[in-house]
Amino acid sequence: MYVYIKTEDRLWTVGFFRPDGSWVPESDHGSPEEAADRAHYLNGGKE
Repeated sequence: MYVYIKTEDRLWTVGFFRPDGSWVPESDHGSPEEAADRAHYLNGGKE
């Protein structure tokens, strides 16, 4: 499952956690809304 986390002051990163707990980034976004939209899409949601 793709999620997003705040990685810097104005940067949200979409990615997923491997079973061992390591983070795998997929893309960076300038707002939480953009990151949420991308995570939703990657998880099979409609645009």
